[in-house]
Amino acid sequence: MSTEEPTLGESIIENDIWPRTKYLIVSYPAAVLALFFVLPLLLLVVVSTFENIEGGFFQPAFTFENYVRFFGSDLFQGRMIYTLQVAGLTTASCLVIGYPLAYYIASLDSELWRRVYLSIIISSLFLTFIIRAFAWQVLLSSDSIVPTVASSLGILQEPVALVPSYMALIVGMVYVFLPFMVLTLYTSIREVDDSLQEASRSLGAMPLTTFRNVTLPLTKGGIVSGSMLVFVLSLGVYVLPRILGNPPQWTLAVLIGNQVGVEGNIPYGATISIVLLLVVGAILAVGWYLLGGERRVSI
Repeated sequence: MSTEEPTLGESIIENDIWPRTKYLIVSYPAAVLALFFVLPLLLLVVVSTFENIEGGFFQPAFTFENYVRFFGSDLFQGRMIYTLQVAGLTTASCLVIGYPLAYYIASLDSELWRRVYLSIIISSLFLTFIIRAFAWQVLLSSDSIVPTVASSLGILQEPVALVPSYMALIVGMVYVFLPFMVLTLYTSIREVDDSLQEASRSLGAMPLTTFRNVTLPLTKGGIVSGSMLVFVLSLGVYVLPRILGNPPQWTLAVLIGNQVGVEGNIPYGATISIVLLLVVGAILAVGWYLLGGERRVSI
């Protein structure tokens, strides 16, 4: 049984050109990642150790005073907990609303109607956060449709402005981040093998039992991924709390902007940003663990 030896041209490509091409392909994304993520992150860490000077200036000084101030301040500790609460409530609301919606779209027999619904959901992402925030500000004003309908149904005694308020902030954030949850869940639900659900039903399981024991566990990845995505996006949102909330409803992202733009304390703003990034990193680590990252590494 004879084997063909590689030609001279193939040997040159395999031994010379391909290794260089491989490193060239890898070097571009690595350079982009270093330029737009690693380098700014390192600069942020360095600036967080600087000393602030009155008047919006700062000077190099390797100090952890900003971190001590943050973790020792009840105000900013409370803002951190509040930001996590807002992000958690937004994520839970998006999951409760988004899962049935994604399940309904994924279970449609008509490909046309699935595309129509998905197009409507995706088209909402074309509008910026500012436009959607101001839209909810108008809808929740005292003479708008939402307070008027709530008053006619007896929910409110009279039409009053519902913005700025905590409720307006949550409603606006759920509206903005719901498409991310729906699209993530839709992809996960569509990947479920229909034969498994048919087998469950053929064995006498009720639809709710099939959903609880078959569909829901198989879409765990979509649930975790969508929840992580919405939670992380909610932690860093700036425009919505600024427009739809009072100062007591401002999240940590707004306070970071105030420290840099109003107070002129750039090192302290960098410190808060680093703490927020660490929280995001911890959330991503938990999500990676829940998605079975530890098992994949061991394999």
